[in-house]
Amino acid sequence: MSLADISREDVLKAMAEYDHLGRDKFLSRYGFRTSRRYVVVAGAVEYDSKALLGVAHRFATGEVLKAGDFSGGGATVVARATALGFEVRDLEESSGGVKLGEIDGVPEGTWFAKRADVAARGVHRNQQWGIVGNRRDGAESIVVSGGYEDDEDYGDVIIYTGHGGRDRKLKKQVADQSFEDSGNAALLTSKIMGTPVRVVRGDTATGYRYDGLFRVEDFSRGPGRSGFKVCRFRMVKIRPEDLVDIEPVAPAGNAKPVRRTTSSQRVVRKTAVADFVKALHDHTCQMCGTRLTIRGRGYSEGAHIRALGRPHDGPDEAENVLCLCPNCHVRFDGGEVLIDSDLSFDLDGEKRQLLRRPGHVVKREHVDYHRARHS
Repeated sequence: MSLADISREDVLKAMAEYDHLGRDKFLSRYGFRTSRRYVVVAGAVEYDSKALLGVAHRFATGEVLKAGDFSGGGATVVARATALGFEVRDLEESSGGVKLGEIDGVPEGTWFAKRADVAARGVHRNQQWGIVGNRRDGAESIVVSGGYEDDEDYGDVIIYTGHGGRDRKLKKQVADQSFEDSGNAALLTSKIMGTPVRVVRGDTATGYRYDGLFRVEDFSRGPGRSGFKVCRFRMVKIRPEDLVDIEPVAPAGNAKPVRRTTSSQRVVRKTAVADFVKALHDHTCQMCGTRLTIRGRGYSEGAHIRALGRPHDGPDEAENVLCLCPNCHVRFDGGEVLIDSDLSFDLDGEKRQLLRRPGHVVKREHVDYHRARHS
């Protein structure tokens, strides 16, 4: 048994069965898991590559290649699918990396005549998909075009329907959606990480308009108008005063947050520095050592040691931020846990030392200020 037995026609037959059953039933019937990296792209659908070729083998030989019978990597599934003329997408990569925040030279309200123009300016870099991004880094942009029957657009609030399960000819939902779909997974990561998403509104008839940055406030999955389960994302517009100019890589923040630095990207205020610190610690709490996960993604919170704003006037910089779990964050902010100048502290009667990582220096002056405030 070999992938070499599979023809392009066999793959197309497997795609037809995938479309008929829906993703979840297709994977369950043949014992495959969702693709974590490679998907075969056809039209507006992403097919789990390993499952697709495993079932395509049934149309070629009468026998399904089971998940344990072959590898789903680049040298096997990707090589064969590509050789047969199919487009394969790597979910761990995106062209040039995910680009969060606003795009230089494209202010909110910019109009574009064609979708290709939107892509060319880097506002939404894919001319077919409604969501650009990946599971690891989050979503950088979406297009709201009214294509999904469960979309609700209230201006500054959007109930956005995720990707998948829609029949383009019928213009209605014909299968369930899943948070494992790469676009939906990207928006889920944006919610967990608190990163901004560019929103483009419009269609081929009216043109397209860049409408600014939104944050994913909430998400859910349930029956839509056609009875199939859809992924919904509540997205709320980010106000201009909530934005700050930063360098897109390893931001140092601002010693005085009211000032703005010259930079190439704008992101949500207070998230850039905190996101940098959390990533540096891989979302592991510096106090208790706990690493929480939500749907396979690390989750932590950035805690400012010396609070921002008056009367504390703490700086928005990495030296003033700790990576904490929610419990430790609440206890630290409430003064329940106090850190000494040597970065030791008492936690539930046990003497501990603040966990450290190279590249993250904690300034003693901020720790001393917090301790003095709550002592």
